[in-house]
Amino acid sequence: MAAFTIDIADDDVSRVITAMCANYGYKTEIENPAFDLDQPASDENPETIPNPETPNQFANRMTRDFLMQNTVSYEIKVEKENIPPVTPPVIIDPAE
Repeated sequence: MAAFTIDIADDDVSRVITAMCANYGYKTEIENPAFDLDQPASDENPETIPNPETPNQFANRMTRDFLMQNTVSYEIKVEKENIPPVTPPVIIDPAE
């Protein structure tokens, strides 16, 4: 498998990660999938938990998603442009 890499200046990594997280909606807290609705929220039954995905992991995933979505979008566009024209059926009104 090929690797697609980019270099980001060390001084800019934090800025890039922060921007990706802000633009794509990273949350430091997420809904607790194990939250028991039958019990009140508490330290033992929190409604939210710390996000197990780090900001760096999130930015990396969003970058991969961006590349995949753009590739699929482009390929669909090309396929649509190459669909041969359809000849409409001949339908005659017998009353004419």
